[in-house]
Amino acid sequence: MMAFVRKLLPPILLVLVSVIGGWQVTYLIDMFPSNMPYAIDMFIRFGLSATGHEELANADDMAVLALLLYWIVSAVVIGIVVYVAWSAIRSRVRRASAPS
Repeated sequence: MMAFVRKLLPPILLVLVSVIGGWQVTYLIDMFPSNMPYAIDMFIRFGLSATGHEELANADDMAVLALLLYWIVSAVVIGIVVYVAWSAIRSRVRRASAPS
């Protein structure tokens, strides 16, 4: 049981850190008042048309979809950074503990 937990805990922690980190980065992006970039607007409209929804019921939903997109992208970027850092630390620990 303990081996199962030791094997499962690092990926769960990596996902949790990336989701929370992406949330915080999205909060920082949302703090700055600006208009939605044209590329983000067109990407969301393409996603809506690809799923068969040409129009939204509420115009404010576009901003919420943009925040969701920012959160997903931020979480993926933070996840990659955390995974690279975790791998580097793990390899250094293994190298340091190896007999010389």
